[in-house]
Amino acid sequence: MTFTGANDADGAGGRSPCPIDMSVLDLAIFLRIHRAGRGQSAGEVAATVSRWFGCAIDPREIEAAFPRMVDKGWLVRRETGMRATANGRRHGRLHLRGLVRMMDQGTRMIDVALTMAMLKLAETELDGDYEEGVDDDGED
Repeated sequence: MTFTGANDADGAGGRSPCPIDMSVLDLAIFLRIHRAGRGQSAGEVAATVSRWFGCAIDPREIEAAFPRMVDKGWLVRRETGMRATANGRRHGRLHLRGLVRMMDQGTRMIDVALTMAMLKLAETELDGDYEEGVDDDGED
């Protein structure tokens, strides 16, 4: 990889530390569940995530991630399946923007908002209004 001085520019700049604790698979699971707008099973999530990554993902691997993601407050279990939470949306937004900036290598040549739109993530998808403390979008 080529070093660019921009990779290390500015540092944290006194900003609050952010929780970087969502894996790429966690992010994919979260986005699939969030976009569905209804409860999701491990099999439904695995089918979509397998297409996204171009390889077979075992539904048992997805199912094994659910309890940890519930403990982190990113997902909530409902009778109809897993649902996304407002806390998960905040984490997902943080991680998606970080991935875009990582690909940019700190050069700021990639416009994060434009790239998110190109990735078909509407501004309101993860940034939209939500009520603090509400776990999901309602009862199933």
